Amino acid sequence: MGEALESALRRDRTGQSLIEAALILPLLIMLAFNAINVGYFFCVCLNLTTASRMGVGYSASGTSSVLQAAVPSASTVSSLVYENLTGTLPSAVHTPIRVCTLALGLTGSGSSQIPNCASYGAHPGTFASLQPDPEAPYLLLHSVDVEYAPTPLIPGSAFNLFGSSLVFHRTTIMRAMP
Repeated sequence: MGEALESALRRDRTGQSLIEAALILPLLIMLAFNAINVGYFFCVCLNLTTASRMGVGYSASGTSSVLQAAVPSASTVSSLVYENLTGTLPSAVHTPIRVCTLALGLTGSGSSQIPNCASYGAHPGTFASLQPDPEAPYLLLHSVDVEYAPTPLIPGSAFNLFGSSLVFHRTTIMRAMP
């Protein structure tokens, strides 16, 4: 009788693959959802980089015409950055942005001149202080800083490797002649 029972148990493996799938499926789902969130955070980083680069480029070079060398205002630069951000990140409407440009005037004298800064957004960001250009007053640094706290596409503690306090800071600096 023992041999018959043992042989019946060896032949009856119909539920084995179902149990294996039930054990491994939560792990595979967690890996797939975390991969989606990591990809989204990478996309956020690219968008922040692009928006700040376009803003500081516009701030430093001004209009596209050489004959019109007017430096754009800080509010125009921040509007450009917001336009680039909200096109891809709808929740970036009130994200903190700091624009340091020659259009706001200068602080300091001689080799310690730096452009003044203006902050935009719902709350002031935590931005580092702007240092003077080593070749000031011949070259000045224009800066655009962006701070963004993304929310994961797929919420939940199992699907969020980075936690809820993730904040991206992007600072882009460009030299320009006054």
